[in-house]
Amino acid sequence: MFLRHTWLVAFLGTVMLGAVVWAGFYVTTEADHMRIAAGPLDSKFVKALSNQIAKNHHSFSLQIVPTQQSKETAQAMSKGDADLAILPSNLDDSLNWPVIAILRQNVMALMLPASAAANESAVGKSATTAKSGSGGKTASTASADKSAKNSKKAKSTKSAKNAKSAESAKSDDSDDSDSSDDSDDSGKFAKVSQLLGKRVGIVTGNEATTGLLELVLSHYGVSLTKVTVSQIDPNNLAEAINNNQIDALFVAGAATGRAISSAVAAATVNGKPPTFIAIDQADGIAKRHPAFDSVDIDAGTFGGNPPMPADSLKSLSFPEFLVARRSYSESVIGALSKVIYSSRQALAAALPGEIKIAAPSTDKDADVAVHSGALAYLSDSQQSFFDKYGDDIFYGMLIFPVFGSAIAGLATYLTSGSRTRRLRLLQRVLDLVRKAHAAQTLETIEQLQIDADDLVIAIIHQGEHEEFDETVRMSFAFALDQLRFTIAARRAAIIDHAGAAAASATGAGTGAKAAAA
Repeated sequence: MFLRHTWLVAFLGTVMLGAVVWAGFYVTTEADHMRIAAGPLDSKFVKALSNQIAKNHHSFSLQIVPTQQSKETAQAMSKGDADLAILPSNLDDSLNWPVIAILRQNVMALMLPASAAANESAVGKSATTAKSGSGGKTASTASADKSAKNSKKAKSTKSAKNAKSAESAKSDDSDDSDSSDDSDDSGKFAKVSQLLGKRVGIVTGNEATTGLLELVLSHYGVSLTKVTVSQIDPNNLAEAINNNQIDALFVAGAATGRAISSAVAAATVNGKPPTFIAIDQADGIAKRHPAFDSVDIDAGTFGGNPPMPADSLKSLSFPEFLVARRSYSESVIGALSKVIYSSRQALAAALPGEIKIAAPSTDKDADVAVHSGALAYLSDSQQSFFDKYGDDIFYGMLIFPVFGSAIAGLATYLTSGSRTRRLRLLQRVLDLVRKAHAAQTLETIEQLQIDADDLVIAIIHQGEHEEFDETVRMSFAFALDQLRFTIAARRAAIIDHAGAAAASATGAGTGAKAAAA
């Protein structure tokens, strides 16, 4: 019945179509609020990136989910509390999610504070002096005996001078031997094996962890149980060094970042720089643990005067990743990737020394997987709206007429019922016309009149539910007029016939009476 109202159906159909189009547009343009899990060190980067997103007027934003450690960040992703996360590559969970960008390369720095290095040097010197003193005495005695045997007239001053020379030579040899034992092949850096039995302080607030320290120590055969490890807040670092609470420091972060620079500054005592510990077997560690790479830290990278380190320092590095959920919208991640890579200089300027954005390898055999959205941007294969939905629109235009035909067929089917009802009403009128022609009594005519009145009422009710066109109205009007005329004519004929019969009967009776008379 509803579909019989053509204008109402057209109006409501137009409204519904407009609503569907608007809903589709709203869904496709609605702002995406991406939740990103990050620790205290990376919260500044999230803020800088949010500023770049707002500056470029993109239809998405970042909502930070603060965490304290990398493990908490990974847990936030696992529990579904975050859509993005900033994780180091050395964390096993970081491989569970595809990478959008490499934010920086972290390096490890092991160092002996100047005070601890001075103490070790003093102890070594005392032992060397004692050794050389003993050797000097023997040399002096030997020289004196030799001088006495060769010439009794030799002067004691000459003997003393020879003894002094022998003592100095022996002392230099001993110092060179000690120096060789306490440094690497270049003689400029200390060795990891020297940390055995030492007190190592891990500076908090950066990427340095007990796990990273154990990784390095175990490779050199130094058990973590043989080392006293403590966590030191960066604000208390200088005090711990001055109070001789630690023998070595361990810190990890950007090579030019604040974490390492602050640790180096705190480990510098009275202008004397710390002694750095080289991870000279970094190549071997990197081969055993693919999450790490061997790196040569150039002289002066850590700053200072004199420059620190004084020469190229061998160490380990590992990247810091920005990862995302594998199922997150490819188009949104592609837009985010565009902001990150096009604004990398601005982001690096906002966090000097901390951020150096690089693209992950897009090779199929790369160590890490790249998110499909980032891959589309990096490979210049991002699709426009018509690239993505052109086929759907094309097939929709082909399929829509089919649905239109189906709707039209349904409407025709429903309206055919109305036409059938009209024809039935019209047929009833015609049937009454034939009955009126065949009526023989006034009682029959009266019943036909009642049926005709009921039929008129039915036609009026049908017209209230349906909109009769001009042809239908004319058909009903003509049929009803014919029915009324037929009933009236037949009634008159029956009455006339009854009157004639009565008159004939009266005349016949009179004639019979006359004949009888």
